[in-house]
Amino acid sequence: MNVIQATLRIVSNLFGVVAMLFLAFLMFGITADVIMRGLTGDPLSGVFEMSELSLVMVVFMGAMWAQRDRAHIRVNILSQRLSGRAHRAIMAFGWGCGALALLMLAWPATQEAVYSVSIREFRWGYTQIPIWWTKVGLALGLWFAAIQMICHATFALVQDESDDHQPIAEA
Repeated sequence: MNVIQATLRIVSNLFGVVAMLFLAFLMFGITADVIMRGLTGDPLSGVFEMSELSLVMVVFMGAMWAQRDRAHIRVNILSQRLSGRAHRAIMAFGWGCGALALLMLAWPATQEAVYSVSIREFRWGYTQIPIWWTKVGLALGLWFAAIQMICHATFALVQDESDDHQPIAEA
């Protein structure tokens, strides 16, 4: 189990770094674009198009990182009132449902990514930008997040997971 958790941590860190690089592009690229528009009246070529693609990469590459730190929104009104086997079962069920939802998105996303790579899909905007790599990143992010949730579901059955996140009102 420790090997699986360590592997998931390495993959989520790698994906998280990729997400942060795209976030840095969003911050600096858009800032540079705004400055350029202010000075010359013309945008930086491709920044708008890359910003759209960067948003996708931030979300889907950062999903595992957020999940590892339990940063996704969780409603624990039921699970915090349970303990023992019932708590483990409801947590495993919740993680399993999340994994199923991600898998239902990952399969068609993968098919679309394969097609997109096969035709080297690009998008015309102010400039021509390839988008096939973003579709691959989206599919990878979904698959790995689903694997992570499947592992969380399995771990929840084996050992009790605490609901240590307090509502903002109580924090």
